[in-house]
Amino acid sequence: MYEVAEKPSLGGSRWYVLPDDTTYYEPFDGTPRPALAASSTLRGMPTWTEVAT
Repeated sequence: MYEVAEKPSLGGSRWYVLPDDTTYYEPFDGTPRPALAASSTLRGMPTWTEVAT
């Protein structure tokens, strides 16, 4: 699971990366949905912090 560490980018909130590299976005309303961002994008952004594995 990844969260924004600084100012919001790519929508803010939480992003989930599954073992098969599928990504999901959980906006502030709490309803996860398939994400358009690739797992490599989330892992490679310096303003994102991995908070769980």
